[in-house]
Amino acid sequence: MAVGVNALTTWDRVKASLGFLSDDNKAAVEFLIDAVSAMANRISGRLLKARAYTDLRIDGSGTNTLILPDFPIVASPAIKIYVDSSRVFGAETELASTSYQVLTDTGMIRLYSGVFSRGIGNIKIVGTLGYSTIPEDLELAAVECVGYNRRRLESGTTGMRLVSQEGTTTSQYELGLPQSVREVFESYRSQLL
Repeated sequence: MAVGVNALTTWDRVKASLGFLSDDNKAAVEFLIDAVSAMANRISGRLLKARAYTDLRIDGSGTNTLILPDFPIVASPAIKIYVDSSRVFGAETELASTSYQVLTDTGMIRLYSGVFSRGIGNIKIVGTLGYSTIPEDLELAAVECVGYNRRRLESGTTGMRLVSQEGTTTSQYELGLPQSVREVFESYRSQLL
């Protein structure tokens, strides 16, 4: 099994970071990498790893601004924008690259003049969105979360934690992720929405 297209880290990185001495656990760890990466995408509300879109449909906002669902926008090759209320998207519906500004880090596109007409799926985006190189803090959080989940699964205490209070110990259900991981995943949410 190899990691999927959304993987925020690799087997080799996890192996080195968590001290695996052999490839015996590779399939299980790759499953955890994919699960943790899906969690990060869900918590951040977007797909984080870069992917090429050839037919991403966006609803026109009636303003001069579009906010793409995934970002950053990879500048090379250049993004292409088509606007067509009939949703045929012929070559003549492509906007000239000089008619808009691309704010790569936020996933925002602004027209210099005019507005993106209001409509459902009337804008087509062709380009690459997401991180080509996963930021180090995001990859570290993914590795940390893989290690956390591996330990929970191996200990047989998945979903449980022990709480001590005044000389007694009780079991409670463990909710969520380590706070450090959750904070990193949440920091990748769009600030524009």
